[in-house]
Amino acid sequence: MLLNSPSTEKIIDFYGLWKGYTDSMCTYVEKTIPQYHQSITDLSQEYIEAWKNFSCSAIDIQRSFATKVGISASMPDTATKIVNNIEQESKKIIDVQNKIAIASIDAAKQTVNTMSANSSEFAALNKNMSEMLPSFLTIPPTRS
Repeated sequence: MLLNSPSTEKIIDFYGLWKGYTDSMCTYVEKTIPQYHQSITDLSQEYIEAWKNFSCSAIDIQRSFATKVGISASMPDTATKIVNNIEQESKKIIDVQNKIAIASIDAAKQTVNTMSANSSEFAALNKNMSEMLPSFLTIPPTRS
């Protein structure tokens, strides 16, 4: 005897099945997003630490070499001011990039919120249309 033969197959409501699938997937994604977020945060921290270690090691090696061969590391005030200006301008650029990223995320969040709010209205409109439509169409009754 076949396990899925018509006499033993259980009839499942399509819409109930689809709603259950949607609920299950949303719950699953809600649980996995924090893990994803933590992984990205950890990776960012590791990247920053590696970048810092690499840069500091390179500076230490160059300083050691310069000292051994007698190269002076002193800089004139104008060069120091240029380096300080580059540092300050670099921080400004990072701040602008962060503001743009946050504004983009906020705009996306607002778009999702608007879409969510409109989906309720769209669903209500579709429901009203689906309630009116049968009066215009003749649909044969379905057998259970």
